Amino acid sequence: MEKGFRHHNFRHLNSSNKKIIFYIVIGVLIIGLVLFLILSYSKKSAEPGIKMVSGTEYISGEQGQVIVRLEDTRNTPIEDADCILSLLYPDKSYFLIDVPMLPTSVPGNYYHAFTTPQTPGIYEEHIRCTVVRNDTPRTLNISYSFHVSPGLNLIVEMSQSQREQYNDLVAKINALDSNVRAQINSVDMRIYGMQEYIDNNVMGEINTLNQDVQDINVSLNDSVTGIEGRLNDTMLDNFEELYNKFRASYDAMANIFGGE
Repeated sequence: MEKGFRHHNFRHLNSSNKKIIFYIVIGVLIIGLVLFLILSYSKKSAEPGIKMVSGTEYISGEQGQVIVRLEDTRNTPIEDADCILSLLYPDKSYFLIDVPMLPTSVPGNYYHAFTTPQTPGIYEEHIRCTVVRNDTPRTLNISYSFHVSPGLNLIVEMSQSQREQYNDLVAKINALDSNVRAQINSVDMRIYGMQEYIDNNVMGEINTLNQDVQDINVSLNDSVTGIEGRLNDTMLDNFEELYNKFRASYDAMANIFGGE
């Protein structure tokens, strides 16, 4: 009787109450599932992992780096790993063999720097890292590649050739400029020398000639003055002599005709 009463009461619940009960049941199931996943995840050990970080395109003779990152499945960086690197030429001969990699300032990152070879092509990278967890060593391996591009090498060679031609042209221009400046300085020195020669010699000769002309003018003036003085004295003497002769003639004539 009591069981039938309960069933009768549940059947007579309204729709809103049924929805509330349904949501409560769904919420309890979801909470239980989340708690189960959390408990499972917390009990599960974190597995280490490795992945590449560095680039893959280079030109010959530049600075290259191989960089890997180690972290576990919880994204926690692994900072106590020992990593070694090997690189292979495009013909699969070794370029580097078991070179130790160093940690960077970023926790979990390890790198090795090198100078890229002159041979273009695809180079293989092989990295092996050892991680100790619970006194058990774990080995992580990863392989990758980088490319030494012949096209980029050609661009660099063309750029270097143009740079050399530019430097050669600049050197020739500088040499020509120095030569022209030297010639200009030589001409200036010659002009200065000629001016100095003119000032020291020609102008001296001209000044000497001017002095000689002045001396000649003074001498001429003195000569003319002397000549004029002598002419005046001569004329006076001649005039006096003529006067005396005229006077004597006059006195003689006066004596002859004066008595009558």
